[in-house]
Amino acid sequence: GGGGDFRKGDPVGIVDEAGNEAGVGLVNYDAPEAKRIAGHRSHRIEELLGYDGPDALIHRDNLVMTRRAERAEARRGYHGS
Repeated sequence: GGGGDFRKGDPVGIVDEAGNEAGVGLVNYDAPEAKRIAGHRSHRIEELLGYDGPDALIHRDNLVMTRRAERAEARRGYHGS
């Protein structure tokens, strides 16, 4: 299971809103740094971490999607309007 303990460069599982693994990617930050920048705009990374790091936790060049991610609404049969 994912304990959220990872180091920069580690492969981590990507899960969709339904909790299903949808891919794997190499992270650009250690877990504590990722938690610190989560929810913030990328232009604030330097302010939050003290150095100017990558704009993305996982760059798309370091990401492999193994299945299509499901939105939680679709899983519950919600079709929107």
